[in-house]
Amino acid sequence: MPRTIALIYLAAGAIWIFVTDRWLEWLGLEPRTLQVLQTSKGWLSILGSAVLLYILLRRHKKRDDATVSALLESQREVQQMNAELEKRVAERTRQLQAANRELESFAYAVSHDLRAPLRSLSGFSQILQETASQQLDEKSMHYLRRIHDASQRMSGLIEALLGLSRISTADLAIRPVNLTQICMDAVASLKDKFPGHLVHVEIAPNMHVEGDARLLRIAVDCLIGNAWKFTIRSGQPSVTVGVQTGVTGGPIYFIRDNGVGFDMAYANKLFVPFQRLHPDAEFQGSGIGLVTAQRVVARHNGRIWAEAQVNAGATFYFTINAPLAASATP
Repeated sequence: MPRTIALIYLAAGAIWIFVTDRWLEWLGLEPRTLQVLQTSKGWLSILGSAVLLYILLRRHKKRDDATVSALLESQREVQQMNAELEKRVAERTRQLQAANRELESFAYAVSHDLRAPLRSLSGFSQILQETASQQLDEKSMHYLRRIHDASQRMSGLIEALLGLSRISTADLAIRPVNLTQICMDAVASLKDKFPGHLVHVEIAPNMHVEGDARLLRIAVDCLIGNAWKFTIRSGQPSVTVGVQTGVTGGPIYFIRDNGVGFDMAYANKLFVPFQRLHPDAEFQGSGIGLVTAQRVVARHNGRIWAEAQVNAGATFYFTINAPLAASATP
């Protein structure tokens, strides 16, 4: 707009000077009269220029005022919409948190109440197997063993659900944690539990994070235990625990194995309770382990994901951003 005003001002001045000079020359006036008219013409030029400049600037100011007013009104509308949106999000978040707490309480109550009858079922079936084996035929004993095994499995599922519920509600004790040592302890436990399954393990040194040591041990147990289990058919089973730098510069920890892997088309089922990518007859499990690991990572303001190929192993990646987690307890 300033350029337009300058061009209009210049064009008006040039036209005025050119036209009036030609007009005075055409009249052929005396020098004295011509001098008076030239002076008057100059004053008229100044006065006309001032009026023209005032009009143009006034018009420009009105346009700017209208633009600023529209912008301020738009900002007020955006601020009002943001305030309403934040209010709605806060309300939905509160409702979701309340629903989650109710769901966790319900799951805990149901799981807790189911443990007693399951113990009775498992205990009595075990007693029958030990004391009544002579009175029962082979088919009856087979059914009895299946009852006992099923009750044991359900008991394990209930314990896993209770553990998941506790992870969601437990207070976090954030402090410096040696993740390398936690992984080494988890591997030592697996070697004691499965002495016949020899796995080559590599763990990166000096992996330190800020987090809750107890919960991180639970997550590491789930992830390394998962890798350990799915390398059972590998000729030279191996598990690698390491860290790499992410796109944003932060550390990304990973647990890689050379086991059976899985089809990435079903990756969305990995962290869904009781969704398993391999039949229980091939690889036993509760279907809660990865969900538990994800819950722990989420409590540490991190995320977890996986990459894999069928019969070519799997890699689970996760991040830990714990310093803000203390205020994120549900």
